[in-house]
Amino acid sequence: MPQAAEQFALEIHADEEAFLKAFPGAVELCDLQGHILLISNAFTDLAGKQPEGTLGKHIAELFAQEFRPAIDEAMAKAAAGRKIKDVRAACLTSRGAPIPVSLGFSLLERAEGGAEFVVVSVRDSTKEQQLAEELNRTQSESESLLAELDEAYQRLKEAQDDLVRRERLAVSSEMAASVAHEIRNPLAIIMMSIQYLHSKLSPGHALREFTSVIVNKVKQLDEITTQLIDYGRPRELKFEARDLHQNLNQVLCLANSKCVAQGVKVIKRYHRGSSKVTCDHGLMDEVFSNLLMNAIQSMPKGGVLTVETQYDQRTNQATIRITDTGCGIPKNVQAQLPKPFFTTKRGGTGLGLAISQRIIDHHQGSLTFTSVTQGAKRGTTFTIKIPITRPQENRSSG
Repeated sequence: MPQAAEQFALEIHADEEAFLKAFPGAVELCDLQGHILLISNAFTDLAGKQPEGTLGKHIAELFAQEFRPAIDEAMAKAAAGRKIKDVRAACLTSRGAPIPVSLGFSLLERAEGGAEFVVVSVRDSTKEQQLAEELNRTQSESESLLAELDEAYQRLKEAQDDLVRRERLAVSSEMAASVAHEIRNPLAIIMMSIQYLHSKLSPGHALREFTSVIVNKVKQLDEITTQLIDYGRPRELKFEARDLHQNLNQVLCLANSKCVAQGVKVIKRYHRGSSKVTCDHGLMDEVFSNLLMNAIQSMPKGGVLTVETQYDQRTNQATIRITDTGCGIPKNVQAQLPKPFFTTKRGGTGLGLAISQRIIDHHQGSLTFTSVTQGAKRGTTFTIKIPITRPQENRSSG
């Protein structure tokens, strides 16, 4: 300390001392080098420090070590005539406890051109810090609540979309079945008539070629009407606990010749352990056949077909993934694909995937897909999830 506290106090007029001591805020009066000349009563109350132990010290000594460089810098700027606001610091009480404060520095000049001082205002920011923490906590809680609400909204929207889809499927399936029944009877008459006519023509007859084409086309129409009826009619699910891998192996066996012809490599990644699933295995064969044939058809120049299964006893869920490295499904087609009667195949009915979706729905499962049309990950993956054991309710597919 360059001088005693009493010598510093002599430089202050009595009216200045009375004003600062009566000032409602916590204030320190310092010389231009930062030595404390006077403290207000409010600062004494805040820090618990008495004037006799404070006067003459450098102002930075009253604050935590990490804030002292910033206080020294602010003090130098204030001594040069600049007004400094909101310098964050921690004031040390008489017991050494830190109190968060905000400091302000301003130059005080006497009217008669005498000595200059630096007035340092000390504002307790404990309440502000508490309010800021409370605000941050409230903001965090609000963001969490908004995230939960958004998730709930998304689940509700998905459930609503699924309900609308199911209602549309129900209406379209009833209409399709009704139309198919109306078509099938006259179609059967046409088939019998053309077959009779075809049998009466000699092998070399010129018309035999035309009747042969007609027979094939009528057979194709009959297959379409059969699909429409299968899509629309209610069928009782025949639950049976059997190895689901047998279903997959049987369908893959039937498709083996086509895989070989197209150069498609088949990779099986089956779950190790029990693979029994209680479901309608006949209907699951239809689903597997449709999805596997679609995958193989997407790779006319060869590729890799991966069939993967996973069983989670904890969630009672069996997962079957069928992945191809084919051309992928364009984005503009993906949204339309699950809709009945939509197809990109020449001569297709657009019912294969719709029927598969309906079968999985009635097993209380889900059928989803992802597809990429470019890059190293090009291809499509269909994912089936169904309960391992029988659903609580004995539901039919009607």
